[in-house]
Amino acid sequence: MATPTLLRLTLAALLAVSALGGCSEDRAADDDDATTTTVSDSIDACADDLFACAQETMLADVLPDEPTEAEGEPIVIGMINQENTPVASFPELSAAVQAAVDFVNAELGGVGGRPLQLDVCNTEFSPEGSTACAQGFVEAGAPAVVGGIDVWGTAIDTLEENGVPYVGGIPASTPAVTSPLSYQFSGGVYGPTIAFAHHAAEAGATTVALAYPEYDPATEAAAAGEAVLEREGVEQVQLIPYPVTATDLTSPLQAAAAIDPDALIMLAADTGCEGTFDGIETVGITAQLYLVGACATPSILEEAGPAKTEGTIFNVEGELEGGDPDRDLYFAVSDAYGEGFDPIGAGTVSFRSFMNLYVVMAGLGGDLTSEAVAAALDAQVDAPSFMGHPYTCDKEQLPGQPAMCSPQQILAQRTDGELVQITDWIDVGAIAAG
Repeated sequence: MATPTLLRLTLAALLAVSALGGCSEDRAADDDDATTTTVSDSIDACADDLFACAQETMLADVLPDEPTEAEGEPIVIGMINQENTPVASFPELSAAVQAAVDFVNAELGGVGGRPLQLDVCNTEFSPEGSTACAQGFVEAGAPAVVGGIDVWGTAIDTLEENGVPYVGGIPASTPAVTSPLSYQFSGGVYGPTIAFAHHAAEAGATTVALAYPEYDPATEAAAAGEAVLEREGVEQVQLIPYPVTATDLTSPLQAAAAIDPDALIMLAADTGCEGTFDGIETVGITAQLYLVGACATPSILEEAGPAKTEGTIFNVEGELEGGDPDRDLYFAVSDAYGEGFDPIGAGTVSFRSFMNLYVVMAGLGGDLTSEAVAAALDAQVDAPSFMGHPYTCDKEQLPGQPAMCSPQQILAQRTDGELVQITDWIDVGAIAAG
């Protein structure tokens, strides 16, 4: 069984930053095909009238005619998360969902006029706690459970046995990506790895090093990336596993340097971000660096400094250019109803998941059984996803990961101190399938 420290460090590698556009200044891009992160001028206007702002988003078709406060008996929606523990605590995920619920109840009329009640169950970082959370929601008759982070995933097994859909969050366990009743709107660690491999091959790399922490999801993602690189003609691919507890990444970086790669894919995050930037400078690697979006947060980039981060390519799960009504609404709702979370971070993923679930529930009206919710999710084809790529839950979007409804990724490059979007959406499922 993995140690708490091991799990805490690897979980960060599963986080994707999907709202980076809120943290940078407008600037011009040198490449006509590139776009840069921007601060939308409409966020302030959105804050002045949240309902009007919502009418411009993917929520529009299920909104009441005017701002409406929900009344009556609450509909209980479960949420399973890890929080208030010494390690692996992610309260920002449930805080983001609570902000969304409060907004829906106060201004969008809840579902069928009834308010939603979010019951958050803390796994307390144990498989037994995870199972107990699921059992409680089954007994309460919750029509759906929203995911936060649960590394054990035993809750999902229990929910599946009882026909209750598990919706979104950050897929940090095998059941989260394989259960037929799990519905995920993030690529986890699989999406970025495949996108990086494809981009490196397309850019003409002939030798690629791929370093990853020894933890099941990362190991599986690395194997998928290797398959893409080899299929797309890269002559030499070197997989480099390293202990997940490592913060000094000099050793795996030295192993990478030994093959003189054209591209280096590092599945490192959290403390591994700084370790990567420092280690590359120490070892003297000049290869194109690919890092997960969790390493592109403002605090990490500022700490590392421009010299170390310039040119690095990151994955993101949302468009970086301005003019996204979903993103404007997210920041405005976070400011008006949010407590205890930074809107630029992992909360974007759980907020997205709840909003997608809300649209499905609102479309069902009064028929809010778990069977109806699951059937409605299964029927979604190219459905709008809040701040994300349209999703399809046909179990075929990413080979071997049937729960992935929208694993697509966008890549952005650190250029002159800004993140510049360098690709459109990359269909990682089609790439993985060959």
